Amino acid sequence: MKAALALGLSFFRISLRERESLFWFWIFPLLLLAFLGAVFGRVEKGEMDLAIAVVDLDRGPLSQALCALVREIGEGGLFRVVEVPEAQGNPGEWAQREVREGRIHAALIIPRGFSITLQGFPLSGSNPAPVEVLYRRGEAGSSTAASILYEAAEEFGRAFLAEAGLLRREIPVEKELVGGEERAMDYVEFILPGIILMALFINGIFQVPSAVVLAKEKKILRQYFATPVSGGQYLVGFALASLWMCVFQVAAIWALGYFAFGARVPLLRPEALLYLLLAFGVCLGLGFLISSFSRTYASAMALSNLLNIPMQFLGGLWFPLAFLPGPLRIAMALNPLTHLAQGLRAALGLGTPSFPKWVSLLVPLFWILVSAVISGKKIRLTEE
Repeated sequence: MKAALALGLSFFRISLRERESLFWFWIFPLLLLAFLGAVFGRVEKGEMDLAIAVVDLDRGPLSQALCALVREIGEGGLFRVVEVPEAQGNPGEWAQREVREGRIHAALIIPRGFSITLQGFPLSGSNPAPVEVLYRRGEAGSSTAASILYEAAEEFGRAFLAEAGLLRREIPVEKELVGGEERAMDYVEFILPGIILMALFINGIFQVPSAVVLAKEKKILRQYFATPVSGGQYLVGFALASLWMCVFQVAAIWALGYFAFGARVPLLRPEALLYLLLAFGVCLGLGFLISSFSRTYASAMALSNLLNIPMQFLGGLWFPLAFLPGPLRIAMALNPLTHLAQGLRAALGLGTPSFPKWVSLLVPLFWILVSAVISGKKIRLTEE
């Protein structure tokens, strides 16, 4: 064990003296966090600046009640209501043009006859005149605003049916604050776990293969094994050095987020520490797995680059993955970074995972096991 500790300390010191390693594995994650935090700042509740319009072509009592409900929701900070100019001859066409050209995110069109047909619905049974929600495809803000308007109209319809006795009233629920504090949702708090995982991932798939394969290619390992040091001691020492590097990386990223941007991310929670440990194991295992399939330094770097960007972007480190198409969702579900990112953010109180907790734990453990088994059988620490 003393030999492994001595090797680990030696590898750690070497990594601090290598300029390329120092930049990519220590400085670059900090620069990325500083850049994203400075550019995007805070994404606060109530600061989404969604703009919607409500066009009441009916001007009946029920249409006015629906307009009042939408305005009441907007006063809560979800969006702002843009008034229809009085000089507009056709408010419906105006709303379509404003949404299409991007000046507002969505519009609710209440047709003529809405109040009369809705009031006669309990007796006639015919469908009331439908309201229309206008929005643009492929834009998150427009889709969000449209979803809010759709839910508002649905809630108004349920309330009307309940008043008419055609829908059983819901059980009343009261909310009571019992602690905590209301504060802004900081963008840095959301992105910080992703940058931590990116740093661990880059350290694993680049630093590990470059050190192991390059040392083998340049016959440095032959000099190690001319001493009483065994292959197992070498790998344990290397893993210890990687662990120490990752601990300092995570601490530095957390410190920058906390002191520079006020990000309060409780990384010392037991569940968060568990996901960080799993992330280290997955990334170290992938590094050894790449080393086991690479005969040369060039092939190791090519394989690392092949995995780097796809796994990061399909792992949800930088953006949500809820709207990915079917085949990519399968790749997302198999990607260990997906479960590590969602599990870590859930442990920190920054999101709700798409998968059950046992899946988010089992998939990284599966990758660690597979990497360990394959690497143990295929990796060669000496030249053939």
